[in-house]
Amino acid sequence: MLEDALQYPWTGEQKVETLAIGGILSLLGVFFVPMLFVYGYLVRVIRQVSSGDTDTPPAFDDWEELLVDGLVVFGISLVYFLVPSVILVSGLLVWLVPVGVGIGVGGNGGGALAAFGVLASMAFTILGLLTLLAASYLVPAAVAAYARTGQFASAFSPATLQTVGTDESYAVAWLLAVVIGFLAQVVGGALTLTFVGAVLVPFVTFYGNVASAYAIGAGVADTPLVTDTRDSESATGQPAV
Repeated sequence: MLEDALQYPWTGEQKVETLAIGGILSLLGVFFVPMLFVYGYLVRVIRQVSSGDTDTPPAFDDWEELLVDGLVVFGISLVYFLVPSVILVSGLLVWLVPVGVGIGVGGNGGGALAAFGVLASMAFTILGLLTLLAASYLVPAAVAAYARTGQFASAFSPATLQTVGTDESYAVAWLLAVVIGFLAQVVGGALTLTFVGAVLVPFVTFYGNVASAYAIGAGVADTPLVTDTRDSESATGQPAV
């Protein structure tokens, strides 16, 4: 799958045009809105690949759909990363307040309070990092669930997330996506050594994102989703469970 994912962005008659548009949008991502179109495009890649269409990447068209999908992906990511962010910030506050008060109080009581602040902060930090890792693993699964079903709620369905998240194909695809992202960062870092190369970094990043989206789409292609079952049962006149 790794070889297929890396080759995928460089296929089709519109490959140069698609990579150029994606790279420019990524370059303008500091203005936020352009990145929404990139997010929407990656959803389109996952949707297309998971449906079995792996020949060529989709085109940049139907911009309204791209924007809507991009907003949905942003919302999904915001919800999932909110919890670890709150925990990590809480860890910082737990460290600052007791340590600051402890230093001000001084003596054995102040030292004990400062030590408690440090230990509590460490516990919050470890918990925050663990939840951050969990969110990083679940977000692509949530986005893939939305891409396949078209339902925002499916991105937060415990049954759907359990089905996708515990699937071996998805786990392998997620690891491949991480590897691809790392390779893109390495290449991008090397390109920054020259001015001309630095200009190409957003294009390399977009290339890596598309390859990663391919891996995720291929990883969930054969995963039966709970919503798929419900829809099929409803279509045949059977009650949805």
